[in-house]
Amino acid sequence: MPAKDRYHDKVIRALIKDGWTITGEQVKVIVEERNLFIDIEASRSSDNRLALIEVKELDAVSSPIDALASAVGKYFLYRVALKDAEVTTPLYLAVSEASYEGILREKIGQLSILDGNIALVVFDPDREEILRWIH
Repeated sequence: MPAKDRYHDKVIRALIKDGWTITGEQVKVIVEERNLFIDIEASRSSDNRLALIEVKELDAVSSPIDALASAVGKYFLYRVALKDAEVTTPLYLAVSEASYEGILREKIGQLSILDGNIALVVFDPDREEILRWIH
């Protein structure tokens, strides 16, 4: 199984604060002989929602472009794998507020999010709070 991202546990605590229940971690999706692992599965009974969440760090990295390319690529692979498995649970990319206000506010970030149809969960890692869901 892959290692946890730096913000993994902070996102879990933020989701719990936001009323979510963590129903799985390192959720396996199989495409033929390939195993892919999505970081978090969560549910919220108040509005009967279920979500899969991939946590990615795009701030405080040596190359924000490489981090963005990796995050967008993984998101795409996971979405394709979920479609192949006929899983309809929405997939989100969890990013810190610094990432959202940084590389994702730049034109390349905006184009990636829009053209890739990427849903986001923006969180504050210090307060461990969800700031917004962007579909």
